[in-house]
Amino acid sequence: MSRLISIECDPKEVRIAVGSVGLTGVVLEHVVSAPLELNEKEDLLSSQKTLGALQLLLRQIGIRSGNAVFCLGRSSIELRAMTLPSTDRNELPEMVRFAAQRQFANVGDSWPIDYVTLPSSNANATDCMVATINPSVLDRLSKMAESLGLTMTRVVLRPMTSATLAVAKRPALSAAPVLLLELFRDEADMAVLDQGHVVFMRNVRFSQPIDLVVNQGNLVSEIKRTMIAAASQRENLSIDQVRIWGPTSQHESLCQMLSTALDVNVESVDAFELLDASKAIRESAGLNSGRFASTVGALVSSQVADRLIDFSNPRKREEVKRPFVKYAIAGAAAATLLVGGYVWQSMAHAELDKEIERLNAAIARNSETLKISTKKITDWNKVEDFLEGDHQWLDELEYMSQHAANADRAIFGVTTFTTDPRTNAASISTKFVTGKQEDVPEFQDAFRDAKHQVRSTGLNKSPDKTGAFPFASDITIKLAPITVVDPRKSTKTQKQPTVPANSDKPSEQPAEKIEKNEEKVPANAEPSKEPMNQSQAAPQEPSSPETKPAAEQKPAEDPSTVGEPPKPVSEESPSSKAATKGTGA
Repeated sequence: MSRLISIECDPKEVRIAVGSVGLTGVVLEHVVSAPLELNEKEDLLSSQKTLGALQLLLRQIGIRSGNAVFCLGRSSIELRAMTLPSTDRNELPEMVRFAAQRQFANVGDSWPIDYVTLPSSNANATDCMVATINPSVLDRLSKMAESLGLTMTRVVLRPMTSATLAVAKRPALSAAPVLLLELFRDEADMAVLDQGHVVFMRNVRFSQPIDLVVNQGNLVSEIKRTMIAAASQRENLSIDQVRIWGPTSQHESLCQMLSTALDVNVESVDAFELLDASKAIRESAGLNSGRFASTVGALVSSQVADRLIDFSNPRKREEVKRPFVKYAIAGAAAATLLVGGYVWQSMAHAELDKEIERLNAAIARNSETLKISTKKITDWNKVEDFLEGDHQWLDELEYMSQHAANADRAIFGVTTFTTDPRTNAASISTKFVTGKQEDVPEFQDAFRDAKHQVRSTGLNKSPDKTGAFPFASDITIKLAPITVVDPRKSTKTQKQPTVPANSDKPSEQPAEKIEKNEEKVPANAEPSKEPMNQSQAAPQEPSSPETKPAAEQKPAEDPSTVGEPPKPVSEESPSSKAATKGTGA
């Protein structure tokens, strides 16, 4: 527990209270006082009489050093109630100082300014009680503390210390506005409490001792003035109770008189009773115990500092301390992560670089194979393009002769066979004349099937002068495109025996199959007058059990040329070999 010394001086008396402050509260150890007689020209704080009286009291109770709290009266300071715009708590000290320098007289930059916030019903405003003091007063108090061997820790207002003691020990006083009255030899302190905060304070000096003032009724008038002044500054403030500092036995008659005169509830409050002081301490105070309310209340100032004005420690803007240690730890952690990430990325890139080198080496090894494959694919595309445009025009001419009408019903004129070199689309254009108009659709439908699309360009008059065939029609037959099967993608490749390139022996086939596939024609047999189609003209493969057109047979797959586009096997009749792509008559 730390020892705290509270000192209070007025022109008629000096008072000292000593207590030990701990977690459980304040333990009162000593209270002493001494009368003081000063001339009108003597300063209270710099007078040797004041200093000598304090030194005598400290020696009397055996105090040589310690922390001191000085209590000042209302008459030693300048005090104003202000209403400021609502702002951040940390910005309020600067705003209060800015407003105080314009409202207080003779306030300089070096003057300490402190404040306490008050309850307010306006959410957009902040009510404050602001006080300031001449710096020379603090200098004289500091020199007095040094002369006494003490350390000045706080300089507080006398009415506030007694009020905070009452609220701390009796919370019921915060329920309604109350006026606290503290009587001295020839003066009185009056403080108005509202919601546990001192909202108004006033000091009254009398030209006569306090006992004569009470008897003459001057005290009642001053209390009424205080109530009216407080109500004018605070809206809806109605004071209906008064508390007088001192023992009940001392102020019993005074309480009855004030209660009758003011028509309010008046009671006494004993500061020593609030702190559970011992009997010896109460006896040492005697009948003057009411004068020690502020001095004793200053001992609990450290516990209720938010409700006190302290000129030695005025409220200032709190500088936000930067947590450099946390920043250093966070920076070290970030650096570790960056280094770890760089190492991991380097290792990952090293693996990727090795993979790239391996793939580049594989590409270099397969470059020749790629060139050969590309060339073979290009060659196959050329072969495939040739096969798609290799239409058998003689077979198509045979198809037309088989499906055309008899010569007595229709006569065909010039016939053109065309292949588009870009798309390999094949078409046949022809013109015929007929004697009956209604026979034209029949003749056209005769050429139409799944592989032939017939389109007519219209019906015209025939230039036939005999009149046997008066009608003429132009038709265009579009042939279905030739589908070339890629032997590499074929799953049903016909297997045929292969003969080595350097072998002179013909392929050996069973004689029975050869005899079955051969057609014996007598020497004196006459050729058939009917046109022979491609399937009859094309020779049959010995290994094939059935006769198939050459376009439908699939070439054999040579094991020695796997992966290469094989040359297509095309069987053409002698008549088809003679045909040429382009235009024919």
